[in-house]
Amino acid sequence: MSTNSFFPSTEDAQIVWLSHYSIKLPINGPTCGISAEEIASTQKDITYWTWVLQLWHPATQRDAKEATAHKQLMIGGIGNSSVTQPLPTPFPTPPPAPEPNMQKRLFSQIARIKASLNYTQAIGHDLGVIAASNSVEHLTPEPTVSVELGETGNRVRIDFKKHSHDGVWIESRINGGDWVFLAIDTVKPYYDERPLATGNTHETREYRLRWWDKSVAHGEWSAVQQVIIGI
Repeated sequence: MSTNSFFPSTEDAQIVWLSHYSIKLPINGPTCGISAEEIASTQKDITYWTWVLQLWHPATQRDAKEATAHKQLMIGGIGNSSVTQPLPTPFPTPPPAPEPNMQKRLFSQIARIKASLNYTQAIGHDLGVIAASNSVEHLTPEPTVSVELGETGNRVRIDFKKHSHDGVWIESRINGGDWVFLAIDTVKPYYDERPLATGNTHETREYRLRWWDKSVAHGEWSAVQQVIIGI
């Protein structure tokens, strides 16, 4: 729904986040130049937004399923007694609907808050608009290798996650020989399509990877991955 990393990806979590922001905005918004009128408008947006996510949309989906089941029962179902037609879920006091594009207004407001001279990290944390940092340090690549059929015969497929690095430096050795440079790869997967050496019916191939950034290989080697290729 959003590319803002502080905003949750699931609707259940969005309901919690929006409710928290609505409570904290009157406390922190004025410090960062948000007027009382805009705060009230944002809270109106959030009230309707959470109502749609929490009540209206789930209920209408449920009503649609019940309507479909009723239609199928009445047209082709079996039974000798009359069936009560399902009624839509009532909403006696729905909140007033604001103008469309609530998300754009909200994220624009957050951007202005962060650009304020009075904005601080404490305000950001209190509002919930600072993304949680990724505390996992990926010291080495984590490759997986497999053998598959390519256009010219069997090939080895090497998969990996870049974790924001430019790419990986790949080395290989065959049948326990010396490690040799194989490739620099910036787009996964990498395919090793080298043919078997003359006279070999199968080979044990091993692979190890390091990070490659700004034209330099660096870091520790990954765990060695091994496959057997050939018959």
